[in-house]
Amino acid sequence: MTADKHTGGPARTVPWLIVARLVIVVGCTVGAFWNLWRELIEDVQQGADIGYVFALPVLAVLATIGMALRRRPELPIYDRQTDIIVGLIGLVATALLIGLLVLRYPYEYEALHLDLLAATFFAISVSVLLFGLRPVFRFWPVGLLMLLTVVPMPYRLVVASLGGNRIADGAVMLIPAAAAAAIAAGRTRVRAIAGALVALVAGSVVLAAMAVWFPHAPLIAYQLIPALVGAYTATTVMYLDHRRWTSLRPLDRPFLPPTAARSRAAALTALIAAALLALIPVPEEYVVHAPQIAGLRLADSPTVAPGWQLVGERVYPWAPKYFGRGNSWTRQSWQAVRGNPAWDKESRRRRLAVDIVTTKTLHGLDNYREFTMYRLDQPRISPPVRIELGHGVQARLNTVVDDRQLLSWTWLTWTWKGESGDYQRISLIAADNHLPDATFPQPEPSVTRLLDNQMHQILRGNAVVLNPESDEGDPDSEHKDRDMLTAVAREIVRIGAGE
Repeated sequence: MTADKHTGGPARTVPWLIVARLVIVVGCTVGAFWNLWRELIEDVQQGADIGYVFALPVLAVLATIGMALRRRPELPIYDRQTDIIVGLIGLVATALLIGLLVLRYPYEYEALHLDLLAATFFAISVSVLLFGLRPVFRFWPVGLLMLLTVVPMPYRLVVASLGGNRIADGAVMLIPAAAAAAIAAGRTRVRAIAGALVALVAGSVVLAAMAVWFPHAPLIAYQLIPALVGAYTATTVMYLDHRRWTSLRPLDRPFLPPTAARSRAAALTALIAAALLALIPVPEEYVVHAPQIAGLRLADSPTVAPGWQLVGERVYPWAPKYFGRGNSWTRQSWQAVRGNPAWDKESRRRRLAVDIVTTKTLHGLDNYREFTMYRLDQPRISPPVRIELGHGVQARLNTVVDDRQLLSWTWLTWTWKGESGDYQRISLIAADNHLPDATFPQPEPSVTRLLDNQMHQILRGNAVVLNPESDEGDPDSEHKDRDMLTAVAREIVRIGAGE
């Protein structure tokens, strides 16, 4: 009674055991994936959209605090052997995810970033080791929120559907912010809905203010500020409302001790696992070689090569949503003016599909790799052949086979940079079928198509190859239209260089 009178509340002590365990979880996660965090920071500094992931841990912390404040006394029932077994299974699953998916399919690394999913699994597994399975499972909504939002492909597709601009990025991030507020305030279903609505309203107000007064703010500002302000406002308002706005002291109750007993083996296991995972590098980055040619002015389409004529053109309106405002994707159809027996034994006039993607930065080309943007069923891509086109431009030649449609194409691609600083990827596609009605792959951005190709790669192994940079394809592939495509490409480069 005397203590309560002088302190104004029950006696409290700092929960050093909980703090120490949290420090180990955070430290191990940061150390185990230090290559990933460094890669993300570099990408954000270069203007990439991956910076949204830095808001997710903060949202998870807010949601976790809200759930922790609703904690009630628990029975001291635990099984440390079960905790360690489940934690070890999670750590093994993390290693398998990195080794079998992240490192095996580096071509889709920037698009999928499955190592972010692996980092989430790792943090959950270490938490199970240190805190126990039952206490960690109490926070399953927070883990589910992280698992559903940490992979960037769904986020990017929703942003693209909303217009692909900064406002769309900020608006999409209000969804996980509202979910985090709902989890934190979810004592009842009504309070959860109220928390989500407050987060949406507060975040929308901040987003509108930024759009009016700071329209040119960095992309990461649009991704982080509205979402975090909205979630923090909602959790604070709902917390004070629960206390009838009479107390601002968050720690006016004693901390309940953790139910899981101390285990040096669990802590040591976490540290060893972090040290081993830290040795795994991120997948080798495919650096796009884009030489800058003096005097090259990039238009939506290059000049038609001599001996060819333009017979069709189509501009895809969805390109700015995926690659950013001011970017474009144009498909042209070229036909030879006259037949050439070296390209067709019957001297038929060959046709080409010419795809031109013009972007402000290379990040769009990294996020949406070339062969993930086409309607291809169970594709196999040959190892690359490097061809010098002159003026420092190097092209990549592949043969692409679609097993389901029984079609094949020869594909020549290069990227260059104009004097304005814009980048352009040009793909020349020749069909193995020389008839006028030959079928060419159609650009089609679809997450269903991407996941379908990914599953085919996982289930069929080397029978399905989507990586044009890989040497694991068929080494005996025959590039039937290599001479024709090389001749056309060198004319395009020669004209672009001003010769």
